[in-house]
Amino acid sequence: MATTFENTRLDIDVLRQFLVPKHFTARLFEFSRREGILSLIRTMGRFTSQEFCNVIGKKLGYQIGNASRKRMLTILLDFLEECGHAFQEKPDSYKYTLHTKPIPKLSSKEMEIMEKTFGGQALFFERCIDYTGDFLRGRDYLYGFDKGMEDIWDKFLGNYEFSIARDMLLKAMAINEGSNCKIMDLCYGTGYGLEAICRNSPDTDITAIDFTDVMKPLAVSKVGSSAAKIRWIDANAWRGFGAKLPFEDMTFERVLFSCGDPYIPEPLRRDVYRDIFRVLKPAGIVGVVAWGYPDKEKKHIQNEWVRKGIYIHDFAESVCKGWNGFRNIDSTIKMARDIGFVETNTIFDNFYMLDSAIWAFKKP
Repeated sequence: MATTFENTRLDIDVLRQFLVPKHFTARLFEFSRREGILSLIRTMGRFTSQEFCNVIGKKLGYQIGNASRKRMLTILLDFLEECGHAFQEKPDSYKYTLHTKPIPKLSSKEMEIMEKTFGGQALFFERCIDYTGDFLRGRDYLYGFDKGMEDIWDKFLGNYEFSIARDMLLKAMAINEGSNCKIMDLCYGTGYGLEAICRNSPDTDITAIDFTDVMKPLAVSKVGSSAAKIRWIDANAWRGFGAKLPFEDMTFERVLFSCGDPYIPEPLRRDVYRDIFRVLKPAGIVGVVAWGYPDKEKKHIQNEWVRKGIYIHDFAESVCKGWNGFRNIDSTIKMARDIGFVETNTIFDNFYMLDSAIWAFKKP
């Protein structure tokens, strides 16, 4: 859904109703109850995260030998702690508790707003959570980036939350500053980032690259007549994360990396960003849209509905092939600094809930 954001404050206020996390808190709680997870932690009383995974896995037939499935259970434990079903007495020592937080029920008007405004996102989460039990018991991934999946990803990636984040990120990246700005859209997907660049900065020199051409027809359709001026890199020229980008050093002033970070395998993540650093010119900026994983200390993310929303998203999308999850915020900042980036926060102080969803790192 392309949005012009004539009133960004109004858009942020819509997000701050937290309709999606409120609705799916009830949904994920029901999943936990129906699967028997809540009754099992009540029986366990006190437990470590490893004991939680082992007991839940054994009793419910979950295949926790797989890293993705085991990680889903740790996310679920963090979610249940946020909801008040578990209390962390000391590091990695939990106790079942009845001091739960009330789960809100959306009014009919709120449901109408959610379905109209967040429909693509809600449908995606609903399908993923519906499949979670089967996936945890060993079924294959629900979604990948293969032919036939284009419409699913297009509706999800065009959701209201992502659209606002992309628009704010492009403002933070200050693409219009200077002449002849060259920008690479890395992992352009179904083209929402390209559409936003063309809309906001029509004179920008754009290069589009992805590890697959499956979504390219959708991306081309979104940018319309601008498609002719975009340099489309064939997917065969780049083998994906871990492979060197097919560009010379210091080629771009900007790199837009929207929503791809959680799909980087952890061992390759530092190398991916180091290669982005390589292709950026001095003073170049890489902009990323990806939630940071909520920290236990609540130093970075305090709002309970933002925290729950991140857990829900991370848990749900884990049934998709290649998903590696949202990353620790301090680790991300350290990684960027170690590579040589500096932070460039131009607008974030005014929009608290997006502080850990939008990243802009600058090459000195």
